Amino acid sequence: MALGAAVAEAALGRHIGRRALLLGAALGTLPDLDVVIQYPDAIDAFTRHRGFSHSLFVLSLASIPIAMACRRRLDRGRAASAGLWCFAVWAVLITHALLDGFTVYGTQLFWPLPVPPVAVGSIFIIDPMYTLPMLFGLWFAWRWRDVRGRRANAVGLVVAQVWLLVLLVLQQVVQSDVLEAFEVQDVQASAVMILPLPTGLMWRVVAIEGDDVLESWVSLIDGSDEIRLDRLPRDLNRLGVLDAMPSVQRLRWFTRDFLALREIDGTLVLSDLRMGTATNPVFSFDVAMREGSSVVPMTARDRQIYFCPSELRQLLRRTVNAEPSMPLPTMPGQRVLTGISSQSVTGQTQAVQVAPSRQVRCGLTSGGDQSESQSG
Repeated sequence: MALGAAVAEAALGRHIGRRALLLGAALGTLPDLDVVIQYPDAIDAFTRHRGFSHSLFVLSLASIPIAMACRRRLDRGRAASAGLWCFAVWAVLITHALLDGFTVYGTQLFWPLPVPPVAVGSIFIIDPMYTLPMLFGLWFAWRWRDVRGRRANAVGLVVAQVWLLVLLVLQQVVQSDVLEAFEVQDVQASAVMILPLPTGLMWRVVAIEGDDVLESWVSLIDGSDEIRLDRLPRDLNRLGVLDAMPSVQRLRWFTRDFLALREIDGTLVLSDLRMGTATNPVFSFDVAMREGSSVVPMTARDRQIYFCPSELRQLLRRTVNAEPSMPLPTMPGQRVLTGISSQSVTGQTQAVQVAPSRQVRCGLTSGGDQSESQSG
């Protein structure tokens, strides 16, 4: 909303006054109205959000009729040209989609092309360091309807984008350090994500090695050069017949396989490892029920987020201090990553004994080997 208002003010503010701010704020929310669409199940709704409504192709085409309709309504005196109106509306819509692409959720910028969503993951979904400069600029632009207001808005807009670039640089710096640690410890990660918390002072590292997920927390201000890694099983190789479900296949595509299989109170749950923590993810979906020795697929449904205030306090302490160690506690009733055997095509299941996660400094352990400095 703030970005849309700032962009519209920069393009149309001198022509239509404060209406540009209001129009930009309204159009800036337009792509997210896809959340009102009803989909068959929770995974479909999750993976189709930021789909066609965030497509660069769709938004570019839609911007023309939207611009003409807005011009007829808000600029009857024709203070701004049709071309400027089309550019302004296009810029508001496109910048919304592009900014979403810098988050980790996944934005299908090239829909309907069959390519994975764009998820740079360099900015948190809510980052005050990005939003506040634009809000200050918008406040002055609303108050001062002259060159001072336009300059304030431009400064706020530029500062916010500079911060976006700073986060990209910090992401590359953290990634370089992490990949160096992986190389030293011979970690063969097939995919790595470097994800910020708000303000960019704390970064979460999520990597995939085989059927395991590796997680680390890297702070820029904790005074420590150590990188601690936790290894947890994902158990995707135990999906069995569930892997044939269209919803499961789509979720694997959407998340680039950053998923884990869990069993919680007899329900088989697929969790998105990209958001939250490896042991307490933000997005999880019930996909099947365990009934005795059988697994019964079900229409995917959302699992309620488990929030514990102590986790937030622990994260805040971890930002400035290398202790306490991570990860955070698991959800109540959770049997961590208990999977379904690959022989479950007949409906038979097999309980899997999962070893507790290990925590080590500057590397990982495997088998009976030990790191030079191991904890936990």
